Order: sequence, then structure tokens, then C-alpha cells
Amino acid sequence: MGKDYEVFEVTKDNEKDYLQEIVNLENLVLEKMEKEGKIGQLFTTGEEGISEYIKSKSNHVFIATKNNDNKTISAAYITQGQIPFTYNDITKYFKSNDNYQEYVKSKYSEQEYKKMIREVYIRKICAFKYARDIILNKNKLLDLTQLSEDEKNEYFLKTVEDEYNNPYNKFHEKSEIRDDLNKYMSVYMKNVYDDMKRYEQLYWIDFIKLQQELGKNKQCKELQEKSGEDKEVEVNKFDSTMKAYDKILSFQKYKIYDISHCKDMRKYYEANTNNTIELDTYITHPDNREKGIARILTFEGIKKSLERVLSKKENEKIFLVSTLHQENFSSKYVSEFFGLEDYIFVNRRNGRDRQVHIFGMDREQVPEYLEEMEKKIAVLYDYNPNNIEISYEEKNDILDEQIKYEAKELQNLEKIIKAKSFDSEQRFTGKKLQNFESLISVKKNKIKTFRQKQDELLKEESNKRKSNIGGFKSDNFDFSSDNDEPEL
Repeated sequence: MGKDYEVFEVTKDNEKDYLQEIVNLENLVLEKMEKEGKIGQLFTTGEEGISEYIKSKSNHVFIATKNNDNKTISAAYITQGQIPFTYNDITKYFKSNDNYQEYVKSKYSEQEYKKMIREVYIRKICAFKYARDIILNKNKLLDLTQLSEDEKNEYFLKTVEDEYNNPYNKFHEKSEIRDDLNKYMSVYMKNVYDDMKRYEQLYWIDFIKLQQELGKNKQCKELQEKSGEDKEVEVNKFDSTMKAYDKILSFQKYKIYDISHCKDMRKYYEANTNNTIELDTYITHPDNREKGIARILTFEGIKKSLERVLSKKENEKIFLVSTLHQENFSSKYVSEFFGLEDYIFVNRRNGRDRQVHIFGMDREQVPEYLEEMEKKIAVLYDYNPNNIEISYEEKNDILDEQIKYEAKELQNLEKIIKAKSFDSEQRFTGKKLQNFESLISVKKNKIKTFRQKQDELLKEESNKRKSNIGGFKSDNFDFSSDNDEPEL
């Protein structure tokens, strides 16, 4: 390839050769970021987590190694297939508002919708009981054989309420109990009822919303369903299980601060854990930051992941997502490079506010998207392992577009610094000022580099055209005709 590094996927076959190097790279990057004052912008995955990614069929770990010493200089983790509504499900934020429920409702007739919410709500109650008992057993909190349903619900609800009222926990998204509850409920809904689509659509339906849809006078008396254990479950009143479930559901509401940067949330209502790929992590050794290696690895991971997503014929739409700290501009630039320009600002857990970026396309658009990205990376970062042909016009357009993007981001950075300089309380000083100045310097260097590429491209194309001239040449025009004289 003419490059001083090699790109490949880490699998279970070569894991032992590279796992520790990836862990070391994570720690090196984290240490460097913390020294620069970028606290909380990177959370390492760690040896166990990376190993799980490598062994998983649905996740991919790509790395770049130096040719001269085989040292790992960059890594990217691309993930998919998360369990719905757990911490790692990024799509859930786009489906937690009233507009989404109206969207779901519009897809069914009135009678179909009422029947569906009756069925799904009681199935959720059965799934909740299943998950509750596993969690209580798992934590050895109680001898369940000695307790009634009411007693189990009371104890479980009290455990969750204690977490919710704890200022250091607040039953946050990565609370073990919360994550287990959503995990086991999803497992139950999938394995017992094979009803994941409707479960995702009606995740936020509680008894009150159910009554509103069915009519309060009906008291939901028609609700009955056979559970997976083949036990008759009748819901004629708001019993202790429903009370516990609804209360805990209310504790799980997401904190979404800002959606103004997402032009049309409706475009992402169909995103779910089956049709979505997450750009999880992309890190590069500090000495190799400006070579576009993180983008190259991320692209290889996206290509590999798309094969799996497209193998599922039900996936008519495909989505890419990422989460990042709002001050992590490097991650922002990588996400936007791959089209993830829409984003919302959310609270992921205590102390972890994040931008959630997203991009979607129809499955028929995937080949065009991949071709576009492959050419983009080839032109900007000289990575073209498949030796694809790219015309002069295409190359020039790609460079033009990227120069405009870099110039716009440079202007944004300069505006931020200028705005802060007028506010004595928010003025950038010390490491924060140095970080912004460094970003500005990087942007200027990128613009300079891409303009040089344009100049070289123009020179190369000009020489090529001159060498192809076979006829008449003038200072004003060239001819490649075999005729002795040009036609006038």
C-alpha cells in the first residue's frame, strides 16, 4: 500500500498477540488526555471488554500496526446487536417521547392498537416478574420460596427506590439492577413471545396510559394472557406487580437536554439494536493523530458490520450511531466524517452527559454510501487497498468538500474562543486554552495539507493531459486530432 502501517481485524486467532497492546494503547491515550485536562472524555473498555468484543460475532476490533516494529498505533471497536433498552442501546433515546408514541399509534387501526397494548402490557408484566425473580436470586437478597408475590414486589421496589434516592446512583442507566432488569425482560419477550418489535414500540406504556387508551370505565378487565410457565394471569385491577413495574418504569425516564441539532427525529424512529451499528471507540497513538488512521479503521469496521446487518432481510433501513463528550471535538469530527451530523444531547449516567450522533439510510443506499466513503478515504488519506479508480473531477470535489468542512470547523473554534474571551468567568485559560489552540493549529494544518493535495492533483492532471496531446498545441487551446488544421 505504500504506507508505514498495516490494517487488519483482531480475531480469536490472533487475540493473544494484540490484546495487551490494545489495552496499553487505551491507557496511553487516556493518560495523555487526562494530562491535557480532558477529564471524562474517554472511558477505557479494558482487557475483559475488548476480549468480549473480539470473540463476539456481532462486534469487530480493527487495529493498525507499524510496519517496522509491529507496534499497535490505533484501534477501533465497532459494535452492534445490543440488548434493547440496556445501557449499550443507543437507539432508545430517539423513541422516548410522546411524538414517537403517536407515530406507533398511526401504524395501526384503532382496534388493532387497543388489542396490541392490552397484549403487550400484560406480557411486559410477565417479563417483569421473570426478571425480578432472577435479580433477587442472583443477588441472594431473599428466599423467594417463602414469599408471596406482594412481598417480592415490595422488597424489589424498595431496593430500586433506595438506588433511585441515592444521590451517587439515582438508578442511573448503568445501574446493575436496571441493566439486568431490561436485559432479562428483553430475553423473556424474545424467547417466550417472540414479540420484540411490539415490546420496543410500547416500552413506555404503563397502566395509566393503558387506561387512557382503552377508557377508564373498562378498568382493563379484558387483560389476560398465558405466561411462559403456562399459568393464567388475570389483571382486573392495579395489583402490586403492576404498581412495582410502573413505578420502576417511571424511574427510567431519560434526561434529554437538547434535540435542536437533530433536524427530524422521525427519521430515526425505526432505529433499533438489529439494524444499527455503533462507532463505539476509535483511538490513535498521540504521535500518529493526523494520518486519518482512526477513520480508516472505523471504515473497515463499518464495512464488516454492514455485512451482518444486511444479511437480515427485515432491515429495510440501516443506522449508524455514536456517543461522545461534547468537548471531544476529535470524536465529533470522526462521527461527522461518516455522516453522523444529527445529534441530541442526553444524560447517560451520573456525570456522563453525551452527544448521541446518528445517521440513517435505506438498505439500497448502502453500496453507494460505501463507495463514496471508500473514495473519500482514498483521496484524503491515501488508503486505497482495492486500487479503485477515481477521476480527477471526483478527487477535486472530495478535496473541495473537505476543505470547506475544515474551514467551517476552524471558524467555529475561533468563534468559541472569541466568545469566551469576553466572559471573565468562562474565559479559557491554562490547559483548556492550550487544547483549543492545538485544535485550531490542527485545522489550519489540515486545510494546508488538502490544498497542497489539490495543487499536486492539478499539476498531475495537467501533465497527464499534455502527454496525451497528439496534434496541435497553442497557448490558448490543445487539440488531439489527427487533422492538419483545427475545424473552425
